[in-house]
Amino acid sequence: MRILIFGHTAFYNKEITIQQMSNGGGWMDSLIMKLHKLSTIQLGLADGSDNINYVGKKWEKECQHNIEYYHWPYHKKRIKEKISDLIHYNDVSRDKIVWPYYLDIYKQVIEDFKPDVIHVFGSEVYLQLAAIAAKGYPLVLHAQGLLSLYVYILCVPGISKRDYILKDGICKVFKNFQELVAWNRGAYREKAILSSVPHVIGRTTWDKQALEILAPQAKYHYGGELLRPIFYESIDRIYPATPIIITTLSSPLYKGYDLILKIADILKYQLHLDFTWKVFGGPNAKFFENKVGICHNDVNVEICGRVSAEEIKRTMCNATVYVQSSYIENSPNSLAEAQICGLPVVATNVGGTSSMVEDGVSGLLFPATDPYMGAYCIKELITNRERNIEMGKYAKEIAYKRHDPDNIVASLIQTYKEIIDDRQVVS
Repeated sequence: MRILIFGHTAFYNKEITIQQMSNGGGWMDSLIMKLHKLSTIQLGLADGSDNINYVGKKWEKECQHNIEYYHWPYHKKRIKEKISDLIHYNDVSRDKIVWPYYLDIYKQVIEDFKPDVIHVFGSEVYLQLAAIAAKGYPLVLHAQGLLSLYVYILCVPGISKRDYILKDGICKVFKNFQELVAWNRGAYREKAILSSVPHVIGRTTWDKQALEILAPQAKYHYGGELLRPIFYESIDRIYPATPIIITTLSSPLYKGYDLILKIADILKYQLHLDFTWKVFGGPNAKFFENKVGICHNDVNVEICGRVSAEEIKRTMCNATVYVQSSYIENSPNSLAEAQICGLPVVATNVGGTSSMVEDGVSGLLFPATDPYMGAYCIKELITNRERNIEMGKYAKEIAYKRHDPDNIVASLIQTYKEIIDDRQVVS
């Protein structure tokens, strides 16, 4: 079975070998690793890059590790086009100007590989225009985030568009303004992409319901996510003497760093709890601390930066509780990694989180706009060790079942077969 995958991931960098990727990478890399090991699958991996510039041709093909790789340079707008974009920033349909560039490349790549199934990961960037270019081929789009829903919470409660544009200082004003424009145009593009796909893969009640609106013509298939390999290696959890809270998040404002600061302030000064809150990743700390008026150092929050998967796992296995603070999510892998380490989770009840956390059983859910309820849930799991351990054990059990690699790959292969059969019936 020939599977052509369009997906934005570092795995497609030709300098990264199969052996190197086995030690890390994201869930897409883990899935591709498993597919690559199957003798019945021939993989093609397609992705663009800012770092390549082919002269005289639009794309390039190479073979490594019995995988066919396709690369092409991203479209670069001329200054005149950028100025026009700025003038017509409210015209989301201007995004279509660059579509022909990508559609032409994708059609050529598809024709060259001649796939039995095209698997498009995500609906967020220009790469996913492959779903439109692949019309007539067996195709499935694998939902990740959904821009059309995320765009409503891009400016989180208490943050205006002006705040967003100024969040990184005067030097980044134009960049942040372009980012806001790009989000709205991305949502426009996503709706066009989703309206053209015959099959979709999702994993939460939230994305299933959203896709019934955004892609009503598509057949929905369940598809689980693989975790990074190291998280499947069993390590006993050690309950810490002093409470340790852990959160992993990135820079977008909707990841909820402001909520962490507010909850930590309540935990320390109103509930008088002794704790350390370790935040991994790259939150926009300076902006939110100025906006909220709370410094992380004053409320026992440690910003730990980006670290290895090994360090994340080690910390999780020696923590008290994992907190998911986002204002919107589908199925955060960081939450799943915490669960498989045996940590109970306190999470905002948004997006697909309730499909991962059973409230009162494997963790506790609270409204994203209610830091007091978040603080109460954390206190409950800090002060009730027996309940904490019981929830953690159950979370680990369901996480192993949900993210079982063999079951996930077997289910995906079955989905591929259904897509091929569906096309044959239509033909």
